[in-house]
Amino acid sequence: MERGPLGLMTPVVRAAAIACGWALMAISFATVFEVVARKLNYSLKSIDELGGYILAATSAIGFSWALVTRAHMRITLVVNWLPRPARRALDALAMLSLAGMAVFCAWRGYAEFSTNFISGRPSNTPMQTPLWIPQAVFFAGLALFALCSTLAAIHAAWLLFVDSTRLERLYGPQSLEEEVSAEVSDLDHRLAAKGDRS
Repeated sequence: MERGPLGLMTPVVRAAAIACGWALMAISFATVFEVVARKLNYSLKSIDELGGYILAATSAIGFSWALVTRAHMRITLVVNWLPRPARRALDALAMLSLAGMAVFCAWRGYAEFSTNFISGRPSNTPMQTPLWIPQAVFFAGLALFALCSTLAAIHAAWLLFVDSTRLERLYGPQSLEEEVSAEVSDLDHRLAAKGDRS
């Protein structure tokens, strides 16, 4: 299926999302170990802090994954009653506003990261982690989201004037049929992968 510039970014975003999945699995196992270890009067004393860092990183990267998979929520209650040209203009506006928000978040994320990188201030926790380290990962996720959304916004704005049908197909909200088709395709892939392993 054609995805425009987001199709080019999908492999990078997918790799980052998979890395986040492994990080979440690792922190889950570490949390279980921590719970059991506390019964034996032992504690790693850093699981909650690491969990917070991983949550921040996976959230930032999750924004990009939701974008490339068209999983961001779109309220279409009124939009579906509008004329097609107005709907297409709103699709382009949605991408432009998303890019604006993403760029603002990345800009503020960089400001926070650079301030703490210069000061070298540590976290107020037992690990005493230099704050710029987790903030660098968080900023990288926000920067990836800003890049993906900006490419999509530029493409959507261009399509508004040259091929509005393609704009609606690539950047409009998913129809019920598209959502069902995506779920069925995902299920087929998972069943095929399961069959290959057995």
